[in-house]
Amino acid sequence: MIKRHLLRATIAPTLTFSIGLATGAWVFSGELADQETENEPAGAEITTPVTDPDPSDAVGSALALTSDKVAVAADEEAQVAEQEPVQEQAQVEEQRILMARLEELSQGWGRMQAELVALQQRVVSLERRPVPAADDAATGGRADAARPRTPQEQRDALVRAGVAAGTADELLWRRSQAELDRLELRDQALREGWLGTDRYREEIRALNAERVSLRDELDVEAYDRYLYETGETNRVSVDSVIAGSAGDQSGLMPGDVIERYGDELVLDFNDLRSATSAGARGELVPVQVRRDGQVVEVWMPRGPIGIRLDAARVDPNS
Repeated sequence: MIKRHLLRATIAPTLTFSIGLATGAWVFSGELADQETENEPAGAEITTPVTDPDPSDAVGSALALTSDKVAVAADEEAQVAEQEPVQEQAQVEEQRILMARLEELSQGWGRMQAELVALQQRVVSLERRPVPAADDAATGGRADAARPRTPQEQRDALVRAGVAAGTADELLWRRSQAELDRLELRDQALREGWLGTDRYREEIRALNAERVSLRDELDVEAYDRYLYETGETNRVSVDSVIAGSAGDQSGLMPGDVIERYGDELVLDFNDLRSATSAGARGELVPVQVRRDGQVVEVWMPRGPIGIRLDAARVDPNS
């Protein structure tokens, strides 16, 4: 609207000035012709005809010039008027996108803060938890005292777990060779300058595929006994129960040690997670729980239990 008022204010003076200029030129040309006629001697022959300027032509030229300017200004104003809604719409859309992104970042930051607080509380609870007493005299007063540190100790632990001596020797030799191969590969890659490259990752992946896993080599009961003999955790326990969850409705309590979920022996968190995700969602599953030295059985629908877990070490023979 401001541009239209400015355009009208500019056109009116321009038109008036152009008409005045044309009229003045016409009057001045007439007076000049009269003076030249008076100065000519009598009887002189006029060789060049004098043409009087037509004031209508000057006015028409001025009007045409002014009309062109008006048309150009009108076109420019129309283009600006067409572009203004597009620009305003683009700005509104950009602001909407920025606000949505800001809201997303704010929500993500809130979730990160909540997770950080939960982790801090978890660390504090673990630091305050007393160290469990040794299960028997073989641990020497420390839960990790039985962890084997030499090949002979590892062999003895396997034998105590029920593995034949010859099988234990073969397993330990294969595991040692695989570990030495990985060390040699890293040393070679570091010396030749291709550590961390695609070649290194491909070759280390091939070695890992041949890695000897005692979990895969032994049956689950023997591996369970091996974990216990070497001082490792071999169960998961209930640290807390979420209100209204399947675990809460089935009667699980903090301190319960989960022995089996259905037919699966539960040795770690991954075992329990895999068991709850298998089978048909919602089917009733028997769960064996060790509570105060006794094994009890509860039933719950297959799926998330709704408990927070901790690791535990239990004698499989008890």
